[in-house]
Amino acid sequence: MIRVVFQTCMLLFLLMLLTSCTDFVEPNQLAFVMGTAIDHAENGNMEVSYQIAIPSKMNTYKSGSSDSDSFIVISAIGKDVFEATQKVQREMSRRLMTSHRILIAISEEFFNKNDVSQLFDKLGRDPANNQRDVTIMIKGNNAKEFLMIKHPMENISSIAAGKELHINGLKSFSTRQFIIDSVTQETCSLVPILQIKNVKVNTQKAGPIALLSGYAVINKKLKVDGALDNSEGEDVAWLSGKGSSIGVTIPWKDGNGVLSFRLTHLGRHIQSVRSHDPRQVVITVKAQAYLLENTTSLDMSEVANMSEVKKYLNEQIQSRLQLALGKVQQWGPDVFGIGAYLHRKYPYWWKAQRNDWDENFKKVEVHVQANIQLRSVGVIGAQLE
Repeated sequence: MIRVVFQTCMLLFLLMLLTSCTDFVEPNQLAFVMGTAIDHAENGNMEVSYQIAIPSKMNTYKSGSSDSDSFIVISAIGKDVFEATQKVQREMSRRLMTSHRILIAISEEFFNKNDVSQLFDKLGRDPANNQRDVTIMIKGNNAKEFLMIKHPMENISSIAAGKELHINGLKSFSTRQFIIDSVTQETCSLVPILQIKNVKVNTQKAGPIALLSGYAVINKKLKVDGALDNSEGEDVAWLSGKGSSIGVTIPWKDGNGVLSFRLTHLGRHIQSVRSHDPRQVVITVKAQAYLLENTTSLDMSEVANMSEVKKYLNEQIQSRLQLALGKVQQWGPDVFGIGAYLHRKYPYWWKAQRNDWDENFKKVEVHVQANIQLRSVGVIGAQLE
């Protein structure tokens, strides 16, 4: 009996060993990557940099204090992302963890000199990459420099950039969406641009900060065809279905005063003008407008003035978006998803257009119509005197 009990205990012990987690890693054995930078290197290589948070110093961060850095940046050069990452891992005492990454920063030089699609296999094949992070382009500097700069308000520059994109309504620029737009024949990519500038943050000194400075229009070869400023980029993002809210200030008709609105619930709808002609397309944009400032002589408590302002706002938005659309269409890349609509609507016509869509897109007549609803004029009617 004792022998049977002993054998049973040994079998249970061995069973517990077989079912235990042999590859379990404790949190204090992980290096949390907040941002990744991709830069050009010679001889067809790339430099991959990782911005790694130091959790023990995140709550004690003080701007400009060298002894309280809440992150480190480690980089290596390799033929691909994996080789460079392995070199970085050899220098680390903890395992790299990228599932909490906020953004991937790619330098403008890398876009111009390398095949960006080389990154897609690592990002898509490795399950450690969740693809919820945002892909951005760093203009004029190495992407590594962006990771290394400090921010006066946030612990880490990647956190600051992520918040900046979020509060400006840029919630649809994930790495997953960037890859989808890049590999499909119908659509091209629109990528936010960050630029490092010296900003005076107090009366004593100025420091480098990465600021949103526009959007890059990427063609099918994943090269930059053109850059848009913030205003144009917001309009193109709206037309592309990737915007969520923007601010608009327009001068009034007589030139005396301006009207400022916050536009929310941005939307767009693509349709053909005629069912038999794929080359004439209308993009209808929708939004809800809230009047936040009025320096004109209009009394917005009067219904007639409200109707007039609503009509004028729609005209101005329509004209503004038409100009932005025309500028991008001259370059060729279809960042608006018009090709995707025409592919679904006219599949046989699309077969003859898809191989050179960047050029064929230039020949499509695209018109913008605005349907903006004025939801609020504020709590006062006329200006206070």
